[in-house]
Amino acid sequence: MNALATRLGVQPRPGIARALVATAPALLAVYLVARGWFYPLWPDTIGAIGHPFTADPALGGAWGGPTLAGAWLVHALIALGVQAVCLVVLRALYRPVARRR
Repeated sequence: MNALATRLGVQPRPGIARALVATAPALLAVYLVARGWFYPLWPDTIGAIGHPFTADPALGGAWGGPTLAGAWLVHALIALGVQAVCLVVLRALYRPVARRR
């Protein structure tokens, strides 16, 4: 596990405070995969799967609605932006320690 983390440029560093701070953006990033990227598969939108480019009354108030494609696009783009911020925060918390010569 440490070898993979090192290859990705993440240096595991001890500290309970760092781990507690990292928990929030990590959980938010995972949640956004479910709500942003898999938006069409949620129960309130599954009925529109068969017609993603036509207006659906269930999606009238959705961001990017009233089509499933528009609502999914907006949710996915917002999720992508917030996930990028979460990854920057995680990277800052676990960046490699600068080596001194």
